Amino acid sequence: MFKFPYVSIDVETTGLDVDKSHVLQLSAAYDDGSHIESLSTFDVVIRWPVLYHGEEFALNLNKVLLERAFKKDRVVSIEQARESFDEWLYSVQPGGRFTPAGKNIQGFDVPILGNPVNEFYLKRFNRRSLDPGSMFAEDFDHVPTLDEINKVTGRKAVSHDALDDCMDVVYAIRHKWNC
Repeated sequence: MFKFPYVSIDVETTGLDVDKSHVLQLSAAYDDGSHIESLSTFDVVIRWPVLYHGEEFALNLNKVLLERAFKKDRVVSIEQARESFDEWLYSVQPGGRFTPAGKNIQGFDVPILGNPVNEFYLKRFNRRSLDPGSMFAEDFDHVPTLDEINKVTGRKAVSHDALDDCMDVVYAIRHKWNC
């Protein structure tokens, strides 16, 4: 049975430094228990005028996103991303707070979104969150990765596309909640 609505969030970034890294892609899915194919989703690739921080592995991992940004192919500015994310959140739930969900949501995604570089407004997000790794820990002898959870739920390997990874989280949570 479905328990309550939440927002699955994932980001692709220029690195792992939560204080300095830039968000290159931000995606979210609002899961209110509706049929998965009809869930409201949000997905933007961000074009930065200047990148002040980047780590080699992350830049290589997100090469396609950087190429899209360079070509200005279906990308938005950071200002447009902030505004459209706020508008999307309001459209799916005009009032109240959101429970965020995701792999490493409180340790990585939320801090990086709120850092001085990205400055997304996150005041409507609860401090408590849903992490599929913790939800599936009893099924493993450790806290599993999303790749390991995907094997249990029948999903493909993690793609490192933020929207795909958001949907992996939705499938994982629904699998655990038997809905």
